[in-house]
Amino acid sequence: MEDNNLLKSRFLCLYCMVMADGIVEAKELEVLYRIGRENYNISPEEINKMIVSAGPSFSLSTKMEDKISILYEMSEIAWADGEIDESEITLLERYAIKFGFKKDNARKIAEFMIQNVKDGIKLPEVIKMIKNN
Repeated sequence: MEDNNLLKSRFLCLYCMVMADGIVEAKELEVLYRIGRENYNISPEEINKMIVSAGPSFSLSTKMEDKISILYEMSEIAWADGEIDESEITLLERYAIKFGFKKDNARKIAEFMIQNVKDGIKLPEVIKMIKNN
């Protein structure tokens, strides 16, 4: 399991996506908590604590697979309500740039992630596609 600060930072990224369009949809929160449970084996109570105690510090993994995973999970949350708002795409773009991807590619990366989530392509397959290109 990742160190606690990295885990908190991941969940802050995901929570930012929940908040991106200014409307907290129940479906988006359900996906956030499902990701926490399934991908990180953490309880809803632990997620709540992470969000509440987050503070201003922000650290992220330097591993490419972790960066892709976060962008994918953010896309899952964005698509949870069956709609993609421009603010959600913009947030994905900002995180792609923050993760070290070229600014010129950020929009394409955001759209790629969202399209794969829409198409039901699972994260391991997305990572495999990216590694093969």
